[in-house]
Amino acid sequence: MERIRSTIGKGRAALAEVAGRDSIAAAVAAARSGSFDVIVPTVAYTGTEFGDWEVVLANARSLSERMEDLPGVKVADETVLLGSPRWWHACAGRFAGEIQSRYGFSATCVACHMYLHAARIPFARAVGAVSIIAGERLAHDGTVKLNQLKGVLEAYAQVAGSHGIAMELPLEEMSEGSRVEGLVGPWAESGRQMSCALEANYRGVDGDFTFAQERLESYLEEFLVPFTSRVLARLGDGSGAPAYAAIAREIIAERSNA
Repeated sequence: MERIRSTIGKGRAALAEVAGRDSIAAAVAAARSGSFDVIVPTVAYTGTEFGDWEVVLANARSLSERMEDLPGVKVADETVLLGSPRWWHACAGRFAGEIQSRYGFSATCVACHMYLHAARIPFARAVGAVSIIAGERLAHDGTVKLNQLKGVLEAYAQVAGSHGIAMELPLEEMSEGSRVEGLVGPWAESGRQMSCALEANYRGVDGDFTFAQERLESYLEEFLVPFTSRVLARLGDGSGAPAYAAIAREIIAERSNA
């Protein structure tokens, strides 16, 4: 951590989320915007992923080369690995049945993406980074994802902002994959990245999905946002690792008694 702090110095730094194509394209776009002096590559894990982690680490290492034409931007020379399986389990796994029963849809992917963003916030604050750069997009050549709907992206940003970190989503309105490849070169979507055992679990057999907007909003407002905010608050108060599952239970109980 001290090396990262030293690299950042008094510069304006952002953590780059590193996974596959979209995350790398987002980091490149954010660097080109001139908003940051330092980019710190970060990789977060969930425990449900499979594949070759070396591919992801190579993606992270590629950021330095991709930004060689940006002399005002420095890329940290080490990739930071972050993750908490207990946190992921409490928000996305342990109570999945309860959440689906209450809100009528599988929320695992939404919870997972919230976790992937939020898990970086304590580190960002510790090293003095002001933003997290993510590759979330509202549409992918016409295809939409439950975990990347407008209201969901706003919830991610709400949580980060309430803890002093900005969410940068430079690809948010970029639907065409060709525009993404314009930032990183030829690279198929979902190529050169990890796979997830639970990928698209909210979709039906035909690949489509349905949900009630008001119930998605209720899930975010009543469970996911308060859960994540309480976790971050307890991580920040110096009392050690939170009791993640207990926090989820108390929020569910509060809604049951409301």
